[in-house]
Amino acid sequence: MKIVHIAPSAPYNEYWGYQDNLLPKYHKKLGHEVVLIATNLMHKDGKIAETECVNRELNDGVMLYRLQKKKYPIPILTSLFSHLEVYDLLVRLKPDCIFHHGLVSTTIFDVVKYKKKINPNCIVIQDNHLDYNIGRKFDSFKDRIVRSVYRYINKRAIAYVDRVYGVTPWRKKYAEDYFQIPHEKTDVLIMGADDEKINFDNHDSIRQNIRGQYNISENDFLIVTGGKIDKKKKINTLMKACIGEDKVKLLIFGNVLDDIKDEFDSLLENNDNIIYIGWIDSDKVYDYFFAADLVFFPGQHSVLWEQACASKVPCVFEEWEGMDHVNNGGNSDFVSPVNTETVKNKIRELKYTEKYNRMKAIAESENTNVYLYSHIANKCLENIPQK
Repeated sequence: MKIVHIAPSAPYNEYWGYQDNLLPKYHKKLGHEVVLIATNLMHKDGKIAETECVNRELNDGVMLYRLQKKKYPIPILTSLFSHLEVYDLLVRLKPDCIFHHGLVSTTIFDVVKYKKKINPNCIVIQDNHLDYNIGRKFDSFKDRIVRSVYRYINKRAIAYVDRVYGVTPWRKKYAEDYFQIPHEKTDVLIMGADDEKINFDNHDSIRQNIRGQYNISENDFLIVTGGKIDKKKKINTLMKACIGEDKVKLLIFGNVLDDIKDEFDSLLENNDNIIYIGWIDSDKVYDYFFAADLVFFPGQHSVLWEQACASKVPCVFEEWEGMDHVNNGGNSDFVSPVNTETVKNKIRELKYTEKYNRMKAIAESENTNVYLYSHIANKCLENIPQK
């Protein structure tokens, strides 16, 4: 089957670990012919920069086409509609399946045109990465205007779309509420981890090396957390909860933002059982998860949640409505409300207890294979006739 992925909005960097990198990669591994159409924008030195509009084959066998967004006379329209003119390219490529990433681009009209005029049997899939934390709400007049525009786009296109995935249950619901996608056309397609980045074969030696590097014994109950450390991630609460806990050590990686830095530094300075290692390369995150007895994220969701689950280690997360996908049969637990006392109690509840042992057994089982992109790539093609 020939699959074309279209990423019409976000900057695209080759070989990164985002969904628009990994789904095409693993669709290619499944034996499909895969093309990715992306913008000519990329992340560079912390900013968004333009690169050449080229087409070439990537190392994983995916063919990449970079296009420039259509520029409208009014700049805000260029941003609002984020349109790539892909119709002629689709006619040449003749895909059997098109995966259009996102619900906020008029590029979907070119996809609809291709399906109507050229290939009525083409399967069209979209996804949604927005929710009420990182998407628009209903608060201002401007937001309501933008919402109306996006609803109009999706209302015109939805008859020709076969499936709309939310990358979490909450984002599935947001697609239904905000964009008014019919419930019968929505499903959940979670994000996860690149199988090739997780060195399961050397799990034990990686674990021993990292724990040895930071003087963490096998008798210590090591909790690992990290990422972009800001107030919403509530890492400081986790730090306070670990203070004074016997045989508990907390290892933190990532960048600390200014809104919590003073308190973070104070907690770090006065407590020997808290280790801060700073920023680490994204590919190394899995090694630090291997070293953990428990991965704990007490605040707002990030892609690290699913990556931790994919690493087959027990996890604890703040309890959010519509975020229970990170618990697949008992590999994870939740805490709510999040404060020093509740987090401390959760740690005591799990520190080498029978409940923890059950979580560990499930985390190490096939249950957590659902968080690997080899599985996710298959999932998004479910119920699609194979050509």
